Amino acid sequence: MPTFMPTKSSTAAIVPFSPDINKYVRTLKNGYRLSTLKEILSVADKNNFGVVAANIRSPWILNAVLNAVWFTRSPIILEIAESETKYCEMPPARLSDLVHDGIERMIGKHGYSVPICLHHDHIQKDVDGCVNRSIEAGFSSLEVDLSKLPVAENAARCTEIVNKIHPLGISLEIEEGEIGAASALADPAVESKIAEYYTKVADAEALVSAVRPEAIAFFVGNGHGQYLKKPIIGFDRIKEICDMARGYGVYGVLHGGTGLTPEDFNRAIHNGARKFNYATALSDIWFKYFPKPLLEKMDAFAKETGKARRYILNNFLPEVVKLDWTVAEKEIEAHMKFMIEKAFLSAGKANLYPSK
Repeated sequence: MPTFMPTKSSTAAIVPFSPDINKYVRTLKNGYRLSTLKEILSVADKNNFGVVAANIRSPWILNAVLNAVWFTRSPIILEIAESETKYCEMPPARLSDLVHDGIERMIGKHGYSVPICLHHDHIQKDVDGCVNRSIEAGFSSLEVDLSKLPVAENAARCTEIVNKIHPLGISLEIEEGEIGAASALADPAVESKIAEYYTKVADAEALVSAVRPEAIAFFVGNGHGQYLKKPIIGFDRIKEICDMARGYGVYGVLHGGTGLTPEDFNRAIHNGARKFNYATALSDIWFKYFPKPLLEKMDAFAKETGKARRYILNNFLPEVVKLDWTVAEKEIEAHMKFMIEKAFLSAGKANLYPSK
């Protein structure tokens, strides 16, 4: 636990996520509304479990994830990154509609609810546009990722955002230390000195104390996509950052979940991490069920344009929507059930949250 006393913040405190305060909050017929990161992660921290943040790159991934969390009675964070809104054709308004319709369907089918946070991840380029579109779509949380900037610039810009969204009840995640740091990847001796590239506790504290968000992501050897080598995760650094952040009411986030083992996640949870981003593993299962001729067309176009396969997905969606994804959904659902139970330790934890 931290030994320091947090200083008083001048940033706006978060208010309840309520239609009485924020006209864009959507309340379903049974009274259900989304949860914020503060609501989701504070319970996870008190009870020492993790919450998966699943990237929803298609309606079929969403269907599978919802089935998994209702079966396991687990809280969940559903998210989309700024880049994904384009190549997946999943702008905030569309995802919000899909999520709210899905929640209503699942409550009607099962007769109970689970806590869900709707989060816009990795807002980096069109910051104001993404923030405004997410607010208007009824999102309950955002991540503004300005980790490539110096800490002071990152803090100044994130402070502007937190003062805009906290009075609307919307939670904020920030990031210190670029995930999959380019400088680390370019260093031929990186494996022997990876800890030099980890987010420094002092830098994380400088950002947290200035902005007062709900969550902070950091670099501790983790990276997006598939790992080419076994990652060297700084579990001790996770604990140091999370112990510091907890003193400010802020919770630790580990990005780059695909490729980590359940034991890795368990250890990160034990050391204080609470939100775990999980994207590539889910879309990789989905891609397994693409017909071979379609994949060949996609790969040829990807090669021609110099992009990875997933970044040209939007060019083939008219063909994708015509296919039957039932079997793919079942495999994604089974995988999510396993990870919720064994990796994130959140199965059955929905009953720890107040009903909405």
